[in-house]
Amino acid sequence: MSARVTTGAERRIAGGNWLLGAAPSLRGARASWEESGTAWLRPGALFGAIIIRASVVHAALGLDSPIECAAPLDVRLGGGPVFYGEAGFGPEGAYTALVPASVAGAWSTRGSMPHHRRALLEVPAPEIVRPERAPRWWVVPLDGPGLLCEPGLLAALVTQGRNALTYAKAEHG
Repeated sequence: MSARVTTGAERRIAGGNWLLGAAPSLRGARASWEESGTAWLRPGALFGAIIIRASVVHAALGLDSPIECAAPLDVRLGGGPVFYGEAGFGPEGAYTALVPASVAGAWSTRGSMPHHRRALLEVPAPEIVRPERAPRWWVVPLDGPGLLCEPGLLAALVTQGRNALTYAKAEHG
């Protein structure tokens, strides 16, 4: 018996189909992904979402852009899915990490905030992995249904970034 090997694209499609389970309208979300590259989903049952200021992630990784952060973020978060949006905290961009639903409800790591479980979240389509295609894009793409960020790794990254920013601010006055 031979084992079937799946490609990254197949795993992203499967992950996307899984994410669509959080859509208020499955048909509407799928059409929105096809038309605009993003769709509104409701975190809370399948997954939770943690939003982190871009400056916190950049300080933790010592890098300046989402493109530069992609590979190190993938390693640091063990492949957990993360997308970037240019307007997340006012004029500052933000990273959104998908975590187990139960984690978001109890999240209290300074430098980040949980997305409210009943509020809609604009999520890029699984194939949107480049900034040219949409205002939100996957920095660390989905790698399959239910595969989420490990909370301890995410909290450590956020804490490191917050501490680096605090140290830089104290050093420069």
